Amino acid sequence: MEYTLTPEQELMVDTVRAFLRRECTREYVRGIEEREEFPWELYRKFAALGMMGLQFPPAYGGAGRSWVDLFLVATELAKISGSVYMALYQTPVFAGEALLVAGSEAQKRWFLPRITRGEAVIAFSLTEANAGSDATAIRTTATADGDHFVVCGTKMFASAADVAERVIVVTRSDPAAPPQHGFTVFLVDPATPGITIKPIKKLGHHAVHTCEIVFDDARVPTADILGERNRGWQVARAILDAERIWAGATGLGAALGAFELALDYAKQRQQFGRPIGKFQAIAHMLVDMRAEIEAVRQLALLAACKKDRGLPCSKEAAMAKYVAAETAQRVATRGMQILGGYGYTMEYDMQRYYRESKLMEVAGGATEIQKTIIAGYLGLGRA
Repeated sequence: MEYTLTPEQELMVDTVRAFLRRECTREYVRGIEEREEFPWELYRKFAALGMMGLQFPPAYGGAGRSWVDLFLVATELAKISGSVYMALYQTPVFAGEALLVAGSEAQKRWFLPRITRGEAVIAFSLTEANAGSDATAIRTTATADGDHFVVCGTKMFASAADVAERVIVVTRSDPAAPPQHGFTVFLVDPATPGITIKPIKKLGHHAVHTCEIVFDDARVPTADILGERNRGWQVARAILDAERIWAGATGLGAALGAFELALDYAKQRQQFGRPIGKFQAIAHMLVDMRAEIEAVRQLALLAACKKDRGLPCSKEAAMAKYVAAETAQRVATRGMQILGGYGYTMEYDMQRYYRESKLMEVAGGATEIQKTIIAGYLGLGRA
């Protein structure tokens, strides 16, 4: 598969980089992190740039472009900040994929153009206290009651749910069904009576709150079902594949950001009369970091290319997510070592890459789960 950027892609990447240099400075990122403030102004400006509906068909206000294009933009966002990429691209990737795969025509025509214009944030909620790695163990129930469903249960780790117009919620609607069956997915209005949303304090990504959602007999209209009743696992699976390709891009971007910071520091920091990058120990560390980053780039692009071509990509998406997460963590750890004591201070951004990269190893399916998925495709277990 050919990964050389087209002239259109080069222009797109240059446009995004120029936008981020202008609108997303280091001071801006530090400000939204310290205030724990969702970057609404940046969200709308980025939408005005035409980058929020890249993969959506033109009929729904999108650009009709590829997942590779989406991958390239996500990488640039993640180089700047984990909060920035999560704020700007969670909705078009997760909600966009869910709507394109399972949305009714009315849902697509209402939500996709509004996502493209930066008018709507849509969160995704699957995980529960006892249903993380085993997502099929969810206990949040949806019980039919006339033209509504009554939803009860508690969801965890729903990013941006507190600022979302809708939350995609995976529920158990048929308790007697076997695993991976009996699920229904809803586009829930978080203002519905009986729903309580509470942000959770966490290690990084402070500008995008991760939330607990409690459903206490919340009545959700049947019209808000996303896809088919009792066949919601297919929707969740599509979102997870999309999330893992996206995670490959974000892991790559975070690793690039940490690497570039470490490289600049190694060229400027003087010890024993010369830049520390001239010492073999540091130089070899930087070489290892760069080589691993390039390997991640090729693997993650493979997953995006297969998705663009309509080919099965669950294995490649899991591989990309696993390798990108591990690489981002290793690069950030080495970056901390290269910066030494300065890496441990809040003055430098390496500590932020170090904190943010840890999430990639657990969110969207932990590294161990990705390995289990990949093993299944090797004939060593269940895929």
